[in-house]
Amino acid sequence: MDPERLKANFAAVAENGEGLIAYFYADLFQREPGLRDLFPASMEKQNRRLLEALSHIVSLVDDPPALVPYLWELGRRHAGHGLANDHFPRFGVSLLTALAHFTGPGWDEDLERDWAAVFSFTAQIMAEAAAERGSAQQAVG
Repeated sequence: MDPERLKANFAAVAENGEGLIAYFYADLFQREPGLRDLFPASMEKQNRRLLEALSHIVSLVDDPPALVPYLWELGRRHAGHGLANDHFPRFGVSLLTALAHFTGPGWDEDLERDWAAVFSFTAQIMAEAAAERGSAQQAVG
């Protein structure tokens, strides 16, 4: 994985931040209409949060000891909103689709592989955190 290339790519696509996130959600909800119910009616705040989260993840992509606690907390918070492990691959497909669209001709197999690796790592940590939160809630309940 080339962290500097990922950071440069994200900086370029993030110039179209609102468009990137809108494209991501449009693709996600077209592919998986049932997921729309997990989100608020107004997506403005959600869109901003996703862009901020992506930016933070990318900024720490080359510093896993700093990135993991952030992802862990993100996973724990998302567990309370109905996020399930089988949702992660669906989000990943739409994220890669949106990134490819906004990257344009610069999108290639190496960049796709790097983004997929980052997403896979992110999804793994978030899923583990969500599972732990779910187990803790069941033990209390």
